[in-house]
Formats: sequence, structure tokens, C-alpha cells
Amino acid sequence: MMNLFSRPSGGYISDYVARKWGMRGRLYALFIIQMLGGLFCMLLGFTHTNLGATMAILIIFSIFCQQSCGLSFGVVPFVSKRSTGLASGFVGSGGNVGGAVTQALFFTYLPLATYNGFLWMGVMTMGVTMLYLAMYFPMWGGCFAKAKEGVSEEDYYLAEW
Repeated sequence: MMNLFSRPSGGYISDYVARKWGMRGRLYALFIIQMLGGLFCMLLGFTHTNLGATMAILIIFSIFCQQSCGLSFGVVPFVSKRSTGLASGFVGSGGNVGGAVTQALFFTYLPLATYNGFLWMGVMTMGVTMLYLAMYFPMWGGCFAKAKEGVSEEDYYLAEW
């Protein structure tokens, strides 16, 4: 049920910020929402003794987690026009592989209590999210870099052919 609301709202956020700030807005929104998801995942590890707090944080974590998925797919079409399907497939399957590896690592193979697994999963999420700060599109820029002068969208996409 959470996917019916949260993923589309992530896509809406991506489109909304793009109207005002372009690709940089999309990247910053993705960074912020996914960092919040990681933060609330960490908080799950700290609230293991209070069921009410755990459930509330779990719902908030789930919203941010699914919104970051929607935000990710707001960036995908700009990676490659010619290979949008391939890029979408890698993003979708990467999420599934990441979930499986994370579950195996923090909840199966390492001798961690479940609440510590959530804590370290949140830390890992926030660490990996830092990589978004390095994303750069020559014609739109990135989080810390402006667009390259003289490069157009057409130049970028024609380079694929």
C-alpha cells in the first residue's frame, strides 16, 4: 500500500523541484530524501524497546524509502535517451540486489542483533547516498558544479549515436 502513495509522490517531488531548479534540484531532492530515509532507518535501531515509536518511525522510513525510489526514476530518463529502458532496468534491479545484499549482510551473516542491523543499514544508506553529490550532467550540472559552457542537450544525446 505504501508504494501507491510514496513512489508517485517522489516522482512528483522530482518534477516539482525540476521546474524551479532543473537537474540540480532533482539531485538535491534525491539526496535529501534518501538521507532522511537512512536517518529514519538508523532511528529504527534506537527505538527497539518502544513498539509505538518503532511503528511510527517504520512508517516514516518507508515513506522516505519509497519516495527516493520515485525520485531516482525522475533522474533516469536524463541518463541516456537511447537507453532509457536499460538505465531503468539497472536502477530497478540495483534496488533489488541492494536489498538482498543488505539483508544477507546485516540480518543473516553478521552476528548483529536486529536493531543493530537497522542501525548499520541506515549508516550504509547515508554513506552510499553521499555518492549523489558527485553526479554530474555536462549540460545541466550537478550538485556542486554548474553546467559546462557550450554543451547542449543535443550534443549530449548525439554523442550516444
